[in-house]
Amino acid sequence: MPIYFVPPRGRILICDFDMACVPPEMAKERRVVVVSPRSYNRRHGAGPGRCLVVPFSSAAPVANRPCYVPFAANVYASLTEETWAYCDALSSVSHARLTPVRAKGKDLFEDLTPEDVERIAVGLRHAIGIA
Repeated sequence: MPIYFVPPRGRILICDFDMACVPPEMAKERRVVVVSPRSYNRRHGAGPGRCLVVPFSSAAPVANRPCYVPFAANVYASLTEETWAYCDALSSVSHARLTPVRAKGKDLFEDLTPEDVERIAVGLRHAIGIA
């Protein structure tokens, strides 16, 4: 079920990238973190809004670059294995693609710490060439 709230920056959600995927873009449902400020994530009238997200992957990156931000397993309930935020795969997505992360039959409403949001911001700056 898609989200019906305006997600804050740092919120971990699930994004369905299969809704319109062209290789080598991200595919399948995967965890993402919202990186745009809440003021940009607002709804558009009665319809869903959109926001900028960075996907997570449990596949280790081939190269060690600053745009791949590592997260240890279980630091967050939403990230149960070693994971990387792939900041070079920044996407603008509709809220209709987003759902809460579910664990043990419950929706998790989990946000990254300000320090981890900043680590992702550094990765984004490297990915778009403004480091």
